[in-house]
Amino acid sequence: MPMLTRQTLPAMEAVSASDWNALVGDDHPFLRHEFLHALEASGSVGPATGWVPRHQTLWQGESLVGIMPLYHKHHSFGEYVFDWAWADAWERAGGRLLPRAR
Repeated sequence: MPMLTRQTLPAMEAVSASDWNALVGDDHPFLRHEFLHALEASGSVGPATGWVPRHQTLWQGESLVGIMPLYHKHHSFGEYVFDWAWADAWERAGGRLLPRAR
């Protein structure tokens, strides 16, 4: 049996849609190759937005056997929602958020 190896992909186009989607199936549309590739191709994610693709794949020989979409985030601006007002209100009310850069 071939050894398992992990590979980090810099973009969805580095792996075939059919191989990726064979592991995702049809029940999870936001994990499908077409959706993730559209995010990258449109510029919604990428270095300019602070979400750099670092998708993790697991291979057994030439066969893709495991996948995990992953992005390296370069800032703490929230997940496309600027939540500073909520964070400030929470802190004024005596709450404490995790340390974060502003």
